[in-house]
Amino acid sequence: MPDSISKFELTGEDSFIFALKGMPEIKLRMKEKTAPSFIKLGAASDKLPFSLEAKIDAVSDTASDVQLFFEGEFNAMMAMMVKGPISKFIETLAANMHKL
Repeated sequence: MPDSISKFELTGEDSFIFALKGMPEIKLRMKEKTAPSFIKLGAASDKLPFSLEAKIDAVSDTASDVQLFFEGEFNAMMAMMVKGPISKFIETLAANMHKL
C-alpha cells in the first residue's frame, strides 16, 4: 500500500477502512465489479461522496494496463482540503500498482 496510508483495515467481504496521513478515516465499499476488467469502489458514507474506478486491460498473461478514475462531489472548501492528499494517494497508488 502507498506510504501515505496511515490505516488500512478490512471490515467485511466487500468493504474496508483506510486513512491518509492527516485525514479522517474513510470507509470504502465495492460498488461494482466485473472481473477481471473493472472495479468501482465508493465511499460508504454520504459525508464525503466519491468513487474510485479501476479499468483493467490485459496486455499479456502477466501484465495489464490500469486506468484509475476518481469522481467526487465536494464543496469548494472541502475540495481545497482533499485535493492534495487525494492526488498524492492516487499518484502513489499508480506508482505501486505493480505490487498489488
